[in-house]
Amino acid sequence: MKNRKIIAIICIIIGFVVFIGIALYTKLFSSTELPVQISGALLEAAVTAVLTYVLLSGQTSQEELKERNVKVFEAKSVKFNDFINQLWKVWEDRSIDLDELNELTKSVSQNIVPYTRPQTVEIILSRLIEIAKRANPYQTDSSDKEVTELIQRNIFDIINELSKEIGLGGAINEAIRQRLNELDGYCNNWKANQNK
Repeated sequence: MKNRKIIAIICIIIGFVVFIGIALYTKLFSSTELPVQISGALLEAAVTAVLTYVLLSGQTSQEELKERNVKVFEAKSVKFNDFINQLWKVWEDRSIDLDELNELTKSVSQNIVPYTRPQTVEIILSRLIEIAKRANPYQTDSSDKEVTELIQRNIFDIINELSKEIGLGGAINEAIRQRLNELDGYCNNWKANQNK
């Protein structure tokens, strides 16, 4: 990089000397016009260089910011997707015990908080607290349908908040929740019939 600057300066000086030599040799300008012409050319070159520098440095800053934002978005996507997968894995048996809840809390602290706005973190934590109130440390299979639906609703709310945070358009609204519950019911009935 330093060598390029030195070469550029040397080329400019050589070009300037050649220009003056040709101008004087061909008597392109009179001896009184030459300093004015050179001053004008230098001023024009300086203004052009300054404008070019300002435009390029602004463009570079924008590109760096854009690249940083893309990397943050990618990291957020991975972290949020991992957390959602963790939620679904914990929810597979339709209940959440305190050990699983502890793992979710740890994951929120490590992977969600650094990438998420405080308001979203507050909502996620309040939903996990609602789940914690219903978690039973002595049973792994919940048979209380009301508790199961409440836990599921809180999980869906967490997923919705993460979707909003990352700017995705999708959300699990009430109609989708009902369809998912219907589908879940079919899956559970099929499993129950398989176990008979």
